[in-house]
Amino acid sequence: MPVNSRAKGANFEREIGNLLVQDLNLINPVKRILEQTRTKELPDLRLGRWCIECKRYGDGGEPPKEWWEQVLKSCSAESLMPALIYKFNRRPIKVRLLASSINPAIQNKLITVDLLWDDFIEII
Repeated sequence: MPVNSRAKGANFEREIGNLLVQDLNLINPVKRILEQTRTKELPDLRLGRWCIECKRYGDGGEPPKEWWEQVLKSCSAESLMPALIYKFNRRPIKVRLLASSINPAIQNKLITVDLLWDDFIEII
């Protein structure tokens, strides 16, 4: 049976929203930004100042640079912190952020770090 990539993406966005609520003990839900399907350069999710793009893909290990560029575009209009949450089959959920999101002393906005999900939750 063919995989509907739009449904797969929406399911992963809901999964991440639920995990954020669960792992951060949030009271309010983290909901998908439904307008993203009609308007370019909107993130999948927002959590405070975090602008979150979610990607679920079959095979692979490293996210394509286009995914990172997409999250940067989606938070360029405001002073938001980009986060790319991605998962490949049979691999753990990972999160790519700007290193300056963790340590503001890092001035170079090109340096990124990839964290495991639990490490990301600890940081935020």
